Amino acid sequence: MIIDFFKAVGTTLVLTANIWGALLVLFWNNKISMPNRYNLYYHVIKYKKFTNIHGFLLFSLILLLVFQLIYVLTHLRESVVNTLTTFVGLFILLISSYLMPWAKIQAVFPKLTSSLQFPYRLTVGAWPLLLLEIGISMTNLMKKNIKLVNMLVIIGLVSAFAQNFAANYTTNRTRALEFLDPHHVVIIQTYSKITKHRKKLQHILRYTNNDQLFEAINHTEPDYMPYTKHASNATYQKRISNQAKHYHYQVQGSKLILTWHSKKAKMKTLPIVMYHQSRLTLNGEVQTKMKQNTITQPIIKARKGKNAASLQFMTPIWFKVLLVISILGWIALIVYGIFVKQRKISLR
Repeated sequence: MIIDFFKAVGTTLVLTANIWGALLVLFWNNKISMPNRYNLYYHVIKYKKFTNIHGFLLFSLILLLVFQLIYVLTHLRESVVNTLTTFVGLFILLISSYLMPWAKIQAVFPKLTSSLQFPYRLTVGAWPLLLLEIGISMTNLMKKNIKLVNMLVIIGLVSAFAQNFAANYTTNRTRALEFLDPHHVVIIQTYSKITKHRKKLQHILRYTNNDQLFEAINHTEPDYMPYTKHASNATYQKRISNQAKHYHYQVQGSKLILTWHSKKAKMKTLPIVMYHQSRLTLNGEVQTKMKQNTITQPIIKARKGKNAASLQFMTPIWFKVLLVISILGWIALIVYGIFVKQRKISLR
């Protein structure tokens, strides 16, 4: 058992090397700004009649969950996988709900208010398991060819689909009509800035498939940006987002190219941020010594006329090695799985 444990740990480390390696690259030599804080207690799984967004459960889904729980409790020996994954999914759902003392938890671990923010996010690991096992359980019931049971299963599935579809459609349509109504005040929250031209945004969403949407809706929170001293969202908005319109941006390979014209030679703060691993090239010269402000914007000396700055993130060699290891690990796992499957088939 101990050997199997270390095998599992080693396999997990290999397969996720690109993830924990990236976290090391980002957090080891940088001060990183975390997302805004939210009260965990108010962002949990809960029941609501006509809404299924952001952690709300409709009555039809609750019925499906009750059905699945009753089924596995009455068929414990039928399938270990069905039983185990159902309990795992329900456990995740439980700790994501209001039944968990999130108010006390965030009092003890306040950093969770910015790192986790919304406990209902945990259900991303629960719903695939639960919906899969609900499907398996209903399939097993229908294999018994009992007309009443088959009819109840179909009615249950159709009802759940219809209620969720109706809830999604109603929510999206209501919000769309509110935005398109010129007499309705659109609430713009702190984390995004939406263009005030309603028809323009509607056209972008319906008829385009390019970067116009990202120009019309700007993210205004400096999540995971580097800093030297704490600064507000307004600082990021004023110094970066609002200044970006004075520059021309272009991406070439792994480089971000900024070009602009200056009427005279002067000191200038560029609307970009510098991580520890960032390399800035100004007018063909690599900048090794430069001043930075509190949100790590480089302060450079622009020359008269056209200027060009190139920003590139220099990925460490050791992370590239970890990335290769992770890819090879996944390939090896897939090959091993196919080999084991073929071996079992040949032994039958």
